[in-house]
Amino acid sequence: MTNVAEALFRNRKPNATASSIADQLGKMVWQSADNGASIHKELADWIEHGDEEHAAIALAYDEALLFGSPEQMSVALDRLAVRLPELGPEIEVKRGWLRGNFSGR
Repeated sequence: MTNVAEALFRNRKPNATASSIADQLGKMVWQSADNGASIHKELADWIEHGDEEHAAIALAYDEALLFGSPEQMSVALDRLAVRLPELGPEIEVKRGWLRGNFSGR
């Protein structure tokens, strides 16, 4: 699969929210031959390098850990907070998701 998340982003309705797009991507991973690995890679890249809209979608995605470990994701969120401070509330929600799902690690 190639750029499924980007294709959905480019063809979204004008009123589509970050969470509605993330929800659609969550459904699509179960239909992909690679079990969503390529979508997860795209979303991780959006956290690392995406603009505000792309990063907001990646932050809203809650179907899987997008990085190799919760610690790696936390470090990526730290970098995102510096790069796009306007996403601070969404980043804090994602940090809560990490704590809630991976607190034992």
